[in-house]
Amino acid sequence: MTEAARDLAQARALLDVKRYSQAVSLLARMVAADPADSWVWCLLAAAHLGDGQYQEAAASASRAVMLAPSDDWPYRLVSTAQGHLGNVSAAITAANEACKLAPNEWRAYLCLAQAQLGTQVDFRAAERAAANALRLAPDEPDAHFIAGKVSFARERWKAARAHQERALALDPAHSGALNELGRIRLHRGGLVRAARHFIQAAQSAPHVTAYGRNVEVVIRRVMALTITATYLAGLALLYLTLITHVSRGAVVIGYTVVAALSAGYAAVQLWRMPPEMRPLVRTRRVALALGAVYSAILIAMITVAVTPARALSGALLAATALIFASAFVVRAMLRRKKGSTVGQTVTRDRAA
Repeated sequence: MTEAARDLAQARALLDVKRYSQAVSLLARMVAADPADSWVWCLLAAAHLGDGQYQEAAASASRAVMLAPSDDWPYRLVSTAQGHLGNVSAAITAANEACKLAPNEWRAYLCLAQAQLGTQVDFRAAERAAANALRLAPDEPDAHFIAGKVSFARERWKAARAHQERALALDPAHSGALNELGRIRLHRGGLVRAARHFIQAAQSAPHVTAYGRNVEVVIRRVMALTITATYLAGLALLYLTLITHVSRGAVVIGYTVVAALSAGYAAVQLWRMPPEMRPLVRTRRVALALGAVYSAILIAMITVAVTPARALSGALLAATALIFASAFVVRAMLRRKKGSTVGQTVTRDRAA
């Protein structure tokens, strides 16, 4: 075996085990040594895609197109890279060219369906492309995965779930299908099941940060429900004093009970979540957000309780302003930080 053949075999092995950075380094040396090899340029584009370097992937794939304009693979890589870059029209154009060059290649229609999904307007073209991919490769998990994404986009929840479950039956470790099942569960209100799917997706592909961000979406959804219920209860009890003239001490006691119930709801919901999520909940950010919620409403309650009756209307307005201001602060505190590492966190926790 020649040195070039050994390097090529090593590069493909690195791609198979998702060691994309190492693959990029090796393939970059290979194209420098032989810049006329379109196959190596394609492999380099694939490595860049896996490493999240979409501009570099598009450039490498475009170089492969120039070297092998009759090959569909370079166009598929261009389509995928441009899709990640948000260049929907370029992604669709490249995918259509791949379909023309290889009308019996299911992966070409898969690229076209994915590119058409980026239009966010008319999903019928995406549906036709996904149907062609399924017709050509009915037992390929990726074909069912894309068909499920199209069904989700068209709000056909039952079909979306069936396709993703079929993809998992064919490939139990398919992280994309796991993530899509989580999205379906989340849309239908199943927070706990959604969390389990997102955790499994993040564990299967820790390098895909979107899966980890979806785990945080579940956490924020639970916190948002808790906080919204607490704020609404606090406002209702505050204005109860103005409308019914009930004892303000009784209102404060009533709010304490409501706050305890909302905190209990959050605790139960988070306790039902997968254990891998607990380190993500027990963070300073979440603790400060909850502290801000209960502190703001407690201050508002105390203000109303000690304000004389003649000044109660003004106190209620001030208390309401405080509650709304704290709501904006809490929302900012719970907002996802850039560069989430949830996927790596849950994977590390499982290994430990």
